[in-house]
Amino acid sequence: MKKISEALVKTWLFLLKSDDPELKKSKYYANKRILRTFGSVEVAEIYLEQLQQEEADIV
Repeated sequence: MKKISEALVKTWLFLLKSDDPELKKSKYYANKRILRTFGSVEVAEIYLEQLQQEEADIV
């Protein structure tokens, strides 16, 4: 899989967890992109954990 920006994935997850009605359309597109890229929210969260672990291993 091509490496995806940590900030982008965090933004998608933030939008999915938001209850703000003004973000409804953004939430829809974030969900669509997470499902297309990772298959599920859980896998996207694991991806972030792995990125953070890699950063910790480097330091």
